[in-house]
Amino acid sequence: MATVTTTITETFWSKWNTAVNLSLITKEDKINEAKAKNPISKDAITKELLTREEVSKHNNPKDCWIIINGKVYDVTNFGKTHPGGPVIFTQAGRDGTDAFKLFHPPRAYQQLKEVYIGDVHNDDPVPELLKDYRDLRTALQRAQMFKSNKLYYASKFATVFSLLAASLAIINWSQSFWAVLASSVVMGLYWQQCGWLSHDFVHNQVTDNKKLNLYFGGLVVGNLMTAFSVGWWRTKHNVHHAVTNECDEKYQPVDPDIDTVPLLAWSKEILDTVEDPNIRKILSVQHWLFFPLLLLARISWMYSSWAHARDFEMSPSMRRAEKGTLLAHYATTIGAAFYFLPAPQAICWVFLSEAFSGLFLSIVFTVSHNGMEMYNEPKDFVTAQLSATRNIKNQFFYDWFSGGLNWQIEHHLFPTMPRHNLGKVAPHVKALCAKHGLEYQEISLYAAMKAAFDRLAEVAALARASLQDRFSYLILTGVPMSRSGRTRGE
Repeated sequence: MATVTTTITETFWSKWNTAVNLSLITKEDKINEAKAKNPISKDAITKELLTREEVSKHNNPKDCWIIINGKVYDVTNFGKTHPGGPVIFTQAGRDGTDAFKLFHPPRAYQQLKEVYIGDVHNDDPVPELLKDYRDLRTALQRAQMFKSNKLYYASKFATVFSLLAASLAIINWSQSFWAVLASSVVMGLYWQQCGWLSHDFVHNQVTDNKKLNLYFGGLVVGNLMTAFSVGWWRTKHNVHHAVTNECDEKYQPVDPDIDTVPLLAWSKEILDTVEDPNIRKILSVQHWLFFPLLLLARISWMYSSWAHARDFEMSPSMRRAEKGTLLAHYATTIGAAFYFLPAPQAICWVFLSEAFSGLFLSIVFTVSHNGMEMYNEPKDFVTAQLSATRNIKNQFFYDWFSGGLNWQIEHHLFPTMPRHNLGKVAPHVKALCAKHGLEYQEISLYAAMKAAFDRLAEVAALARASLQDRFSYLILTGVPMSRSGRTRGE
């Protein structure tokens, strides 16, 4: 039976003062879709009525309950083998409806049947913000905004291979210092752009074939071409998307992207978790260390990638594939360096290429989230993403340079949407934010970098002040002071 749709022009989205031409599911469609997406028969399973308060008590990997569409699932055992990794435990004890829908196709609901334990009793109505967000997502799906343009991605592959060819051509033409420097900048861009391509594949933006996205986009583009383990990246990045800038009740970072102590602390609360005065000394100058550290970021990620491939639990075949593609990257990179250049220049070229790539990648990560709110109270999915994410004002070069992640807000709300459609949906996201009083932060690249640097400088000043207070107290009393301001032994 053909799907009944309604074209939206001045009806549904007019309440946000936007005139759009999207396809919205009618009430009849919603009923049919709900039946298709919820194959669990109410009559087939004896259900227990549970409260949100009861569910919230089961909030750790050893005892993990999750709410999805008003139903409660005990995923404690399933989480250990979850294909998406430990990200599932970030939703323990809370409503994971929106996070689940973002990363799973409708057929995934069938897998929940075995872990279904009951319904939420006397549940509150879905907040208006989430209803509007879900309706927007449905409308964008009907408007084919989640379908990729294959020619667009073909052009991206042409671009990255052009960068590779240009980098090698430069050092083939000349072995001078300036040629080595120029070639390493271009090689750094090549690895950065390969990283964005792998990112798109592993987010399932490029094709609907998850195996193709994983094995080609992950192992070939990610591991072989970029030297980043697809398993390491996916495990880390999925958690980042689910709990962006979130900390636990003690302000230990849950989002791995802000778990940067002992080198960087992104808020006063995170600084307060640090007892060791030697680490506080590092943090007291963190704003001056920040940019040099960006040059070393790729080396750190490569180490983490190899450690994941070596130690993380995975099938033997996947471990061989991970290790083999990473080793192939190392071999081809070092081989190319020593083929085109004498040993001193070759070593310099490899190091500079790694440094520039780390810098180019890190700039994009930094301006997207750093210097924004760090929170330890769970928020609804939309509010969490808007409070921790900013866009960079669109400029043609930065759109290319960042792999479309200048539209970071739209990417975090719709992570499986191809990058070439993110800018098209931005007006609707802005309207959603305006309606519900949420800040839609869109600033220049300079302003975003300054915000991140200023936050680090602010926290560094607090670290210096605490060290001075401790030193003064120790001189006067001879008794060390803890970070809470109490003496040892109190």
